[in-house]
Parts: sequence; structure tokens; C-alpha cells
Amino acid sequence: MNQIICTNSSNIKFPNNKLNKKYFYRLQFYILILVTAVLVTYYIFFRYSLYKSEKISTKLIDNFNIATLYSEDSNYTTDFVNKDIYFYEGNNFSVIGIIKIPKLNIVYPISSEISNDLLKVATCRFYGPNPNEIGNLCIAAHNYKNNSFFSNLHILSNGDLITIGDATGNFLDYMVYDTYKSDSTNLDCINQNTNNKKIVTLVTCNRFDNHYRTIIKAEAIQ
Repeated sequence: MNQIICTNSSNIKFPNNKLNKKYFYRLQFYILILVTAVLVTYYIFFRYSLYKSEKISTKLIDNFNIATLYSEDSNYTTDFVNKDIYFYEGNNFSVIGIIKIPKLNIVYPISSEISNDLLKVATCRFYGPNPNEIGNLCIAAHNYKNNSFFSNLHILSNGDLITIGDATGNFLDYMVYDTYKSDSTNLDCINQNTNNKKIVTLVTCNRFDNHYRTIIKAEAIQ
């Protein structure tokens, strides 16, 4: 009789433990679904924003081509063809050229100014002369780590071609002669001492370390 009454409490199994585990696993499942939904939403938003930027970029190029198509004036500068397109996120700017990089299969407008908003839709001149003029034209663009803008700039090597279109509608080929990584605080790449040569310097964030920049330098083929 005493053996029945004095059952060892350590052998008793409480059903609440199973319930707690069940609720715990269910909570984990809901959290996983929530996190997945947030990540998917962010990815869709990112891709849509990138798609929208590409569409605006294409529209800018189309307008630039219209503006320069019939111009024979060497002093011609691009004006606003469509002010609604050129007025983007509070930035009033002009497209001063087009950059084409066949190896990367990209074509983008070159903005006269640079800002975080403009970098979403164009490559931007941040120092130097206008396209195809004597000097060192320095152009920056985002590295999205995909195939857009300057994401694949690191693929370029000496001998590759870069084509720059200017405001008069003329296109000039440049040959890459130097590629290197530079500290983000190093501004040697913007040096304007080119010995009367036409130089283009392309700059973007290093895909592995944001404290560095990928630098591509190319010289006009005369």
C-alpha cells in the first residue's frame, strides 16, 4: 500500500511540458514566417526601386539623344528636354553625356552633378571637365553588386574600351590603361595634370570593402 502512495515524483510526466514545447515550436514557426515575409518584401522593394531607376536612366538617355541629334554647334550644351524627367527627387540637373562599356554591357547617362539621389538613376561627374574635353573627367556610380551601373567595374582590365558621348553628339573611345584599389580618402585619382590628354577615371565602391574604391583609368584613342 505504501509503495503505491509513495511513488517517486521524478517519474511523473507533466503534460504541460509537451504543451509548452508545442507552443514554443509554433512560435518559432510564426517568427520564421514573419522574417521570411520581411526579407521577401525588402527584396521585392529593392528590385522594384532598381527597375524604376533603370527606367528613368533609359528615359534620360532617350531625351539626351533627342537633344543632341541635330546639333552641329560645337558650343552646344544640353538643355532640359523634359523638365519633369530631369527634376528628380529635388535635383535640378542636366545630362552632359553618355557612357558605354561594351565589356560590361551597360549604357548610362552622365549627370552634370552628383548626389545620393542622382546616383540612383545615372553615373555622375564629380570632378574634372565635360565629356571628351582635355583633362581628367572623373565619373562615379553605385556598386549594387549585380549587373547594373558600376557593379562589375572590377572586371575591366588594361586594353578594354570605354565610349563617352558628349553634348555635341560625338562619341570617343577610351582605352583602359590602369586599374587599382584605393583608400576612400585618397583623392590622387582626380589629378588634372594630364599633359593635354583626355582621360576618364571611373570610381565605385569596392565590392568587398566599403572603405576602398575601385578605380579605372582610361585614355582617349586619338
